[in-house]
Parts: sequence; C-alpha cells; structure tokens
Amino acid sequence: MEPTEPIAIAHRVWAERLEGGAEIEPATRPPGAVRGPTSVLIFDTETTTDATQALVFGSYRYYRITPGGLSCLEEGLFYADDLKESDPEAFATLARYVRDHRPATDPGGVPTIRLRPRAEFVEKVFHRAAYEARARVVGFNLPFDLSRLALGVAEARGRGRGGFDLILFPGKAGTSYTERRHRPRIAIRHLNATAAFISFTAPLRQGRDPNQIPEDSLDGEVDPHYQWRGRFVDLRTLAHALSGERHSLESACRAFGCPYAKAEVVHGTVTEAYVSYCREDVAATTALYEAAMAELGRHPVALKPERAYSPASVSKAYLRSMGIAPVLERQADFPREVLGYASCAFYGGRSECHIRGVAVPVVLLDFRSMYPAVHALMGLGRLLCARRIEPVDITDEVRRLLAEVTVEGCFDPAFWKRLVGFVRIAPEGDVLPVRAAYDGKTFGTGLNPLTCAEPLWYALADVVASTLLTGKPPEVLEAVGLKTTGRLRSLRPVALRGEVVIDPRAGDPFLAMAEQRQRLRSKAGGEPSWTERSLKLMANASAYGIAAEFNAQLLPRGVRERVDVHSRHPQPFSDRVSAPEDPGSYCFPPLASSVTAGARLALALLERLVTDAGGTWAFCDTDSMAVVASASGGLVACPGGHERTGDGSEAIRALSASEVAGICERFRALSPYGAVVPDFLRRQAEATCLAISAKRYALYERLGAGEISFVVPPSRHGLGHLLNPTDPNTPDTAWIDALWRQIVAQAHGQVAAIPEWLARPTMTRTTISSPAVL
Repeated sequence: MEPTEPIAIAHRVWAERLEGGAEIEPATRPPGAVRGPTSVLIFDTETTTDATQALVFGSYRYYRITPGGLSCLEEGLFYADDLKESDPEAFATLARYVRDHRPATDPGGVPTIRLRPRAEFVEKVFHRAAYEARARVVGFNLPFDLSRLALGVAEARGRGRGGFDLILFPGKAGTSYTERRHRPRIAIRHLNATAAFISFTAPLRQGRDPNQIPEDSLDGEVDPHYQWRGRFVDLRTLAHALSGERHSLESACRAFGCPYAKAEVVHGTVTEAYVSYCREDVAATTALYEAAMAELGRHPVALKPERAYSPASVSKAYLRSMGIAPVLERQADFPREVLGYASCAFYGGRSECHIRGVAVPVVLLDFRSMYPAVHALMGLGRLLCARRIEPVDITDEVRRLLAEVTVEGCFDPAFWKRLVGFVRIAPEGDVLPVRAAYDGKTFGTGLNPLTCAEPLWYALADVVASTLLTGKPPEVLEAVGLKTTGRLRSLRPVALRGEVVIDPRAGDPFLAMAEQRQRLRSKAGGEPSWTERSLKLMANASAYGIAAEFNAQLLPRGVRERVDVHSRHPQPFSDRVSAPEDPGSYCFPPLASSVTAGARLALALLERLVTDAGGTWAFCDTDSMAVVASASGGLVACPGGHERTGDGSEAIRALSASEVAGICERFRALSPYGAVVPDFLRRQAEATCLAISAKRYALYERLGAGEISFVVPPSRHGLGHLLNPTDPNTPDTAWIDALWRQIVAQAHGQVAAIPEWLARPTMTRTTISSPAVL
C-alpha cells in the first residue's frame, strides 16, 4: 500500500463533570404517592400571516378529569390585547360569534362561550389552571402556541440554559418593572424537531409559596428545595413517542383512531368559519389527547405524558418496570478508565457508497432488527441484569481468538458471546472505523485501512471484522473483557402493551420486543403499522440508543467548567469545556460500543461472502447492503471495474439470484429469533440502484420511455432541513422524488422535463458530495 499524507483523527471520550453535574433535587422528605392532575387545559392559537405570526385569537377548553373521561368546565375564546383598536371588525366578529354559538358542552341551555383578552386569559385561566391548580396544559406543537401568549422573550438560565424564557405577565402600573417578577416564566429548550423541555421557572418568592409543596408531600408543607415545574404535554411529541412517527394533527388523529379533517379556510382574516376552524382544532386536540392517553395506559410503565419525549423514553420506562436499574446507578464504582476505552471504541453504523454515479442492478439485503439481534447474539442482556460487572484481562484469549478467526467460525452463535471486550491495538493497514478530518477541516467517520503511530482502543467485534476483511489480525497490545457476577433480584416480567409478557429472567427483553414487532407485521400481511414501527424504535433505543445518550449542558457565555477526561490512556487528564455533557440515565459506553461494532461485523461478514463469490456491492447502510445481482448473474458495465466485457469495457460481476439466496441462507444460523423470524438476512427489494454518496441513493425500476418507478422512497438524507420549494407552507415531499428523477435521468443520459421550480433562476443550487461515512 502506498503511504499517504497523515491526517488528524479523533475519538470520543468519557468526560466527567467536577463542578456540578446534573441537577438533582435532594431528598429531604419521605416519599408519598404522587398526585396526578385533576384538570386539563387545551388550547390553540391563530396568528397573523406575516413573518411575526403575532396572536390574533385563540380557543380553549378547560376540563375536569373524571373516572368517565374529560368533563368540560369552560370553553372560550381569547384575543390579542390590542385587537379592538387594531382590527375592530375582527373583534366584532369574535363578539358576534360568542353571542350566536353555544359551547361544546352547554349544561344549562344558555350560550356560555367566554370571550377574554389575552391578558385576562393568561391571568384568570392559564395561570390559575396551569400553575395554581397544577392542571395539565395540552396543545399540538405546544411551544408555538405558548409563545403566542408571551409579551416578551429572554435567554433562559439555569436548567433551561440553551433555550429561552417566555414572559407572560407585565409589571404593575406605576412601577419601573417591565415584568411581574412574582409570577413564573415558561422556559422552553428544544431537544430536536419534535420535542422540547417546557417548564415553569422559579418566580421571586413572596412569603409561603404553595408551589413549593411537592406532588408527593405527605404533610402539605413547603420544601425549599422544590419548585413546581408544570405539566406541559405537546401532543406532537407524545404522538411521536408512542408511534415512532412524526405527525401533523390530522395524521396523528388518523393514526390514533380519531379521524379529523381540517376545514378549508382563509387564514389571516377573522371570519365565523375561521373561528369554527380554531374551535374544531381544539376539539380534535382533545380527542387525540384522550386517545394518546389510552395508548400510553396500555404500556404497564410509570411514565408521565409530559416526560414522554421519544420512543426511548418509553423504552427506559419499560426497563424500570422490569426492575433493570441503570448500570452506573447500581454500580457507581465501575472503573472510569474502562468507560474511557469503550467511549474511544464507539462509532455509529457503517454507511458507504461503493459504486458512485453508475446505475447497476442490485438486490437490497437487510438484517431484521439488527441492533436487538446483535444484542441477543452477543449475550449483552447479562450486562444489563448483572448485580456487578468487573473488567478482566483477556489479552491472551483475544490473541488466540484472532489467530483462529474464520468465516465459517463466525456463523457459530456461540462465537459471538466471546466478543464482548475492548482491544488496544497498533493499527498497521487494518480496516477499521476511524473519525478523521478527510477534508482537512471537519471530522467524518469512514471504514478504511488505518495506520497510526499511537495505539488505539477498539471493540473486539471491530477487530474481528478487520481480520476477516484483511486476512491478518491486528497487533494486540492489551484486551479487557467484562465479567458479570450474580443477577439483579429486582427483575420481574412486564406485559408489552398488555399483549405479550417480557421476562428479563428468561431471555433478552429487546429480542422479545423485536419478535412481537414481527408478529404484528405478519398479522398485518407485511404492511407496517405505527404500532409495529414504535416497537422497532423502542427495541433499537433499548438495545443501543439509550446506552449512548449524552445531554449537553450549555454554560453561561464565557464560563468553562472543569471535567476529568477518560480516554485511551489509563490515567485521566483535566480540561475545561463550555458545554459539558451529562450521560443519560442508562448511558453505558461498553454496551453501546459492543452493539454497533457487532452490527459492523455482521456487514463485514456479508461483504466477505459477496466478494468470495466474485461479486461486489453498490452501497451499505447500517443494517443493509445493495449487492450487485441479477437473475442469471454475469458482467455489468461499470467504469473502474476489475472485469472486462467482450469489447474490453470495464465491468463488475453481478451475482445470480441463486447465489444471493445462498448467502441469505448462511445467515439463518445466526438468527436469534428462531421460528418467529427464520430469515435473519432477507431480500428486501430487487431494483436498479443509483448511489451518489453515503446515505444518498435511489432504488427504482425502469418502465421504458424514460419513466421510472421507485421501489422504495428515494433517500431524503441531507434534505430534511429544506422547505418544499413548490409550497414552503406544506410538508409534502414529492419535490424530493422529482429531484431524484432528474438525477436518474441524467445518469441514464436521458433528457427529462425540468420542473418549473427547479428551473427558477432565483433558486440556489448546491452540489451534494460527501466522503463515505459511518
């Protein structure tokens, strides 16, 4: 191999905060039963159509929670404080609507829809319900609607740092204060596109504050360490946590069995139809809330809806219900140097573009529930359920294992149980994942031959994969394994959605989740449902995601906090950082690193079978590989190929259908599912493939006359942050299909009609390119 110019590489570390850490409210009282809410406030707002999207009016319903469901206590409308002056006609429409319409539940036969200015709604309804009565506040895309109620915004501090505070209450007349400091703000910190932390801030104290009485108080006394944070439920977040899908209000209502179709109205002008539209949104939000709460109730877990941020939240609640406490919670003395080695060894899924810009016939193969399957194959459930985990020296054992590695031996399930460990090696042309500055600026992760002057730590499964791909074991300097002692006494079974019992004492719980998912898919005739998708995400989150969870804590500007950094050396070093990361409750790098390395080993094993058969592949992506194949096999023209056609053109060899079937059959030996899912590696699709970079590809059939039909939706990767250029106000993604049709047409040398939006001279065109990244 020719020497190359050295480039910078990086790896993850375990950095422990020394000057604070995660905020934990001290336990100063005996715990009692947590009191749930007795009421619910549901509201929605309508805004101006300009860039400010300022409040025009809104609708609300205030409910009492009863054994039979929600009972409406009050329904009303509220409007911008200056609406009477700024738009008298709009105000007159609202007043007329209230006079002529009855509320949804009218107990006395007299219209009782209330009409309030924003200030009155915030003071007499919102504050009294959400803060004083501790009602649950519900909306769809709740951060937006809360922000419409605000008079101002400020940078959040304390636990909300990195977000913003909404100021709801103005200062009292006759004072110099612009804000009423004895009332709380609302802090909002976005986690991602679907979830945000929402909470009340602590107001300036004025005597005995009943909002410092904890929910589980036995004596009703104030606890100075406690502050009521509120119960804010964004149904967009809750629907995603329960279904694993991103929803609009309409699609969420459909998914949860309460169909709703929004009326067609003109936004921006207050009409009777527009007011009814807003009220109907609140009614639909109410129906969705009840349906989502019923679905949450099917899970036998102690999870509040305001704490359900994603499927991972549900996964962690299941682990708690099964009596599986986090490893670092039950074993706080676990050696930090091993956490450092495992952190250095952590890389994500392997994703590469192997044949770029050339259309080739492929069979897309994918592993069913890769991460839960690897978790079970490697026996990682014993780490979760062990009373203690101790590091042990396995250097000699690893050297013997690598010296004896064969493709055939990797198809023995017992072999995978031996792969839980971390190896310090001296890389010398070994094919390993590495986080490098390929372009000299930013770090991306690739799987490539690596030579490094300093030793590095890798998961044992990655070292086995390199041995398979290169034919030589790396030089092993040191290896650490994990020995388990005893089993948690707290382990107990739970009924997944009340349908199937999962018992961590009897087997891998995440495997049971994946098996139930496959049963549901079989019942539905192979059509995926949101229930099946939610189980998939829960299983993946449990088997891998929550073990790799870190939450950045932003510090005030100019402030840097000291951390102890555990890396590839036995001794830590100190540093100061502006955004320290707190590990999630179930974070445990040895688990996360082992699972992802095991998945990469499965792909390396598949790659060996394909190349040993004389074939190649177009791309791979975490748990799948597009193998170049056709019905009868043979040569396929491809620039850069090592084969030659009769006319001397460069080509690659396509495997035949029977050869691909034989490869899939080999992996049956590794299926941890048994009869439930015998085909661990399955044929997902046959198509023509055009890949342009890692995670950016299209699989399609050519229909003639330049027409194509996508076999699976073309890749959206790298485009999710862009608005729909045909209509920026809609979430429709048909424009992405149109863009891929242009790319495919160009690859086949065809002239295709360019969509009008793509031909606009004002559009910015960018060239998408990236190295093969993991």
